[in-house]
Amino acid sequence: MADKPAEAWLVGRLLATTAAFLAGKGSSTPRLDAELLLARVLKMSKVQLYVNFERAMTQAELGEYRELVRRRAGHEPVAYILGHKEFYGLQFKTTPAALIPRPETEHLVDEALRLAKELWPGLPELAAADIGCGSGAIALALAKNLPQARITAVDISPEALALAQENAASLSLAERIDFRLGSLLEPTNGQKFHLICANLPYIPTAEMPGLMPEVGQHEPHLALDGGPEGLGPIEALLAQAPPQLHPRAHILLEIWPDSLPALEKAAAARSFTVLDTIRDLAGHNRIAILTARA
Repeated sequence: MADKPAEAWLVGRLLATTAAFLAGKGSSTPRLDAELLLARVLKMSKVQLYVNFERAMTQAELGEYRELVRRRAGHEPVAYILGHKEFYGLQFKTTPAALIPRPETEHLVDEALRLAKELWPGLPELAAADIGCGSGAIALALAKNLPQARITAVDISPEALALAQENAASLSLAERIDFRLGSLLEPTNGQKFHLICANLPYIPTAEMPGLMPEVGQHEPHLALDGGPEGLGPIEALLAQAPPQLHPRAHILLEIWPDSLPALEKAAAARSFTVLDTIRDLAGHNRIAILTARA
């Protein structure tokens, strides 16, 4: 790409060449990556790129695109390069301060919305918590779709919490969410919840070296490493939760699939029952739904 004059690089050829280059660098979605990055440079949609396949790139555009492709070739996630990611139909600002919102976590939101509708359909104010809120993806998706909910969002990282607050402001949802800095339920001052949602660090420590470079080298380890069984923060949450639950309250957790048997034991030890698990698109147990034993 760098050896060709600007006039030789038409959009269609540039996309094909870049996709092949990124594939060689280990990208699992090389064509999509090439399209998203070029769309950013040209300020076009993906559809517009295809309408403009014969458009010639300028030297300035090529220079900007080369820099973005260089970053992607170094395994920097596209969401961090672009600075945004869609989650549950909402646009989130993304920075290395927090995990990138993922499609798997949308299953957790689906289940939270289902439970709210089934268990508390007429409740004037539903108390929900997003513990370890990161960019605010779960909290804001719930706020957007549950107008009766009052949501508390907690994170131990000041940088992540600031990012969540920025996303809340940009989505005009800031007044619906109470942001708290601290560990798990400690900063919630003993308030009670109907729903507790948590995408806490759940990757077993031994699995950390095997993560894809996009994750292991760029996303915050504080939000990834869940201890020996991937249950350290989750068990701590379950220990704190009982006095802060309304009757029929549910806890929804994103988990490491292989940790499910250990989670069931840990939950039972804290007088919780794993009612159900939800599989992600790859068929792995990804969301666990818990409730306190009567």
